[in-house]
Amino acid sequence: MLIRNKYNIFLGFKLSLKPLVCFLLLFFLVLSYDLAIAANKTVVVVNSYNRDFKWVKEHNGILKRGLSGEADVFCHYLDFKRLSKEQAERNVEAVKSILAEQRPSVVVLTDDYALKSLGQFLVDRDIPVVFLGINGNARGYVDNIRRVTGVFERPLVKRSVAYLTEIVGAGKYLVLMDDSLSSRVFVQESLKGEQSFNVSGAHADILLIQDFSDWQEKVKAASDTGYLCIIIGTYHIFKDKKGNHIPSTEVIKWTSEHAPVPVFALWDFSVGQGMAIGGYVLSGIAQGREALKMVKRILTGEKTENIHPVIGKRGQLLFSAPEMKRWNVTIPDSLSSKGFQIKIIR
Repeated sequence: MLIRNKYNIFLGFKLSLKPLVCFLLLFFLVLSYDLAIAANKTVVVVNSYNRDFKWVKEHNGILKRGLSGEADVFCHYLDFKRLSKEQAERNVEAVKSILAEQRPSVVVLTDDYALKSLGQFLVDRDIPVVFLGINGNARGYVDNIRRVTGVFERPLVKRSVAYLTEIVGAGKYLVLMDDSLSSRVFVQESLKGEQSFNVSGAHADILLIQDFSDWQEKVKAASDTGYLCIIIGTYHIFKDKKGNHIPSTEVIKWTSEHAPVPVFALWDFSVGQGMAIGGYVLSGIAQGREALKMVKRILTGEKTENIHPVIGKRGQLLFSAPEMKRWNVTIPDSLSSKGFQIKIIR
């Protein structure tokens, strides 16, 4: 009797095992199918700059982590600020060949050079485009703006100056940027070509610099020419007398060391010990997050023309503790009491 009961129980288990096995087989088949679909989706990120640039690392990291399990992500680097024009153009042609053969699900173009060089090429081949870090008007890069979408970057220079007046005071501010494509289109699009403006009791002059020697002269003369501080934009195109690229880390460190007045920044990659004190800065993380949302929508089947471009407006007050101490800079209660997110790095 006991044996029969045990057998009956065991037999009942055997009978119930068949639908369980079928369910598990079906589950793994569906899972494998979903993974296969994900594996077939490809996102290519084409960066205007080099792989070691902090801005690039930030937004690439957001895209790679955010798309893990949904698509394969590949990155290419045009490196146009460090290379000669001819070398950068060869990189563009090489990437074009890869994209034409691979035909990815989405291509992310970062910064103006990539969109200018590859935007129309991709639109002509009906490959969805998401951009980020664009300072210019996308209509100047592609003939059908509805075929691309993305995140515009607008360096918050006026807001930065306004906030810094509460730290430095009213007076003259010097804004230095390299004379690159992104800097020129920023001045043209965001400031309507004006390289001087007044805000919150401050007068700011924006200078676009082509040569490092000229940059050095402007930095060293800042105090003598009446400026209370320097605000650094981009500084990545400079070359020495032999035509070799000068690393951006050397430029910012030299600027910090030799400036006779406090040095602030417009991007987070310029802030830190031996660099800029801080400021109201943009980061590649915020741009990457906005672009990631758009890429995901396209991967799920939404058409590019239904996804409206956005302007990345949010910045952060970021400061370096060692540089604050060095320049005897303190954050006034007027800023901290307004509810701003203030981050101090050690």
